[in-house]
Amino acid sequence: MKVITLFAILVVLMMGVVYGVMFATGDEKPDMTGKIIGICPANHHDDKNSYNSILVEGMIVGNNQNENLSIRITNESTILQKQGEERSKASYNDLKPGQKVGIIFTGPFVVSYPPQTTAKEIVILS
Repeated sequence: MKVITLFAILVVLMMGVVYGVMFATGDEKPDMTGKIIGICPANHHDDKNSYNSILVEGMIVGNNQNENLSIRITNESTILQKQGEERSKASYNDLKPGQKVGIIFTGPFVVSYPPQTTAKEIVILS
């Protein structure tokens, strides 16, 4: 009985380590992959447009057609640059039209044209 209990504890610990490594190294799959087709800087004089945003054309996971999506970038959004397998910190100023990006969403979608959501993480792929 002790062997089975010890084995079960080891399996649970190993699963926790694998999950922790995946989470810490940013292996979370993007919700959308696409190309930046527009940049919209925040207008600090207008409360309705107080966030930076990008317009992205691409594929949302689980959808088989291209979509345009307005992605709001907040202070909680993380922007990274991927070079090979390495990821380095980037900023809003590093985002340019034509770049390929992977995006992980957070929060709800606003039904509009184009639909809007907020980025948890943006990874610049090229």
